[in-house]
Amino acid sequence: MPDTPWDSILIDMVGTTNNVSVPVRLQMTNDVRNTRRDDVHVYEADVELRDADEYRPRGYIEFRDAEWNPDGGLLPIDYVPEPLYVPESARVEAVDDGSSMYSLNRYLELPLCTDPAAEGRWIHTDMLPFDSHLVPEPENHNLVWLPYTCRLQRITYTDFASCLATAYPLMHWYGDSNLRRSLKKIVSLGDWCSFNSTSNATETRSCLCEDYRDTFMPFDARYRELIIDIDQTGGRALTQPTEFALVPDNTARVYLHKWEGLSTRNKPAWTQEFDARITPRYGNPQVALISLTNWDAAFSSRAYFAVEMQKLLDYVQVEYSNYTQLYIRTGQYYCCRTDQTPNAPRAYSRLRNEYFDQYVIDAFRERFGHSHVIRIWNVAQVSERLPLSVRKETVKCPANHARAEVVEIENQILMNAMCNYFEPYVPMEQASVGEEDDFETDQ
Repeated sequence: MPDTPWDSILIDMVGTTNNVSVPVRLQMTNDVRNTRRDDVHVYEADVELRDADEYRPRGYIEFRDAEWNPDGGLLPIDYVPEPLYVPESARVEAVDDGSSMYSLNRYLELPLCTDPAAEGRWIHTDMLPFDSHLVPEPENHNLVWLPYTCRLQRITYTDFASCLATAYPLMHWYGDSNLRRSLKKIVSLGDWCSFNSTSNATETRSCLCEDYRDTFMPFDARYRELIIDIDQTGGRALTQPTEFALVPDNTARVYLHKWEGLSTRNKPAWTQEFDARITPRYGNPQVALISLTNWDAAFSSRAYFAVEMQKLLDYVQVEYSNYTQLYIRTGQYYCCRTDQTPNAPRAYSRLRNEYFDQYVIDAFRERFGHSHVIRIWNVAQVSERLPLSVRKETVKCPANHARAEVVEIENQILMNAMCNYFEPYVPMEQASVGEEDDFETDQ
């Protein structure tokens, strides 16, 4: 990949009291040695520490010699991280004189969140200076996700269903099994893998990792296309043909297209549904939610993905006018191992996934930033900012799914962004549509 580092170095600034973990994003300098594989490499970074505490750097070298990027059929190498030497004197203190807007004591003064990519940190419930019920539920280590510049409120799934029916009665969702897990929470009104569920089994394998073999009554996860209605009683897949745009009162309707990203793993090819046209069959939605990276970083070369991305952008331009908000969901954060699946190892790495994510975000913003509302649902940063010891627990899940408690946090971020933010909609007859005459597809 162009302009990427030789080395993958994971560094966090970690608070010694609050255990807040802030990722350090190293950038190559213009030092000539950075042009040579076998030379010393020089990096720099800017880090903003918003919570008052004493911070120390922690981390290790994950890969050298660009081995973090097993592209074009290269096999992932074993993950053998090298600890970074950090002298005892390497400490930075962030002090709050009482005026900081980032102080936990002022958190409830912040405006409600409307940005699903707002940066945040994990705080243990014991350190909250307010009632924990005022924010979304904690994950399994009693850590709550608190954005720095806005406030997450705890939204019930019943209220979310009402919000969707009012503001987003038609939606198109494209994604893989990670999006399926999110939708399971939504259509079950939070019951799936919760302490309130009939199974009361948050520690089952399905809740921790793989759920693709489970029977889920509201919809059959094996289907590639589903139409799902959601109201205040829950969600259910429609089993009879229907006029998609004729949504019942007090209901939101989702066209769900399950895919394996833009990879060749899709059977049939992901382009098939777009070639048959989407909006004439499934209506003009208020939201198109698109999830990529997970399968693409795993099974596609960077060059192949770039070609497929251009096809997707062309399809999106034809199908979705500026009436439709584009929600782009990042891939899941990947950490602390490489995939060694026999016969078909996935080319994941922390840095590779990060660059795929950024490529997708940049591509959508470049093409549609002037014409559409684009929202980035950044689920990657949510897991990236967990303590490293918690991130390492994902090693037990080859599918790299977030466990159910983290899925709940991801959903709360989306629900707050959608329901705290209402963009006035342009009537469809006034909305501009992509130029079909300029649209071509490779057969």
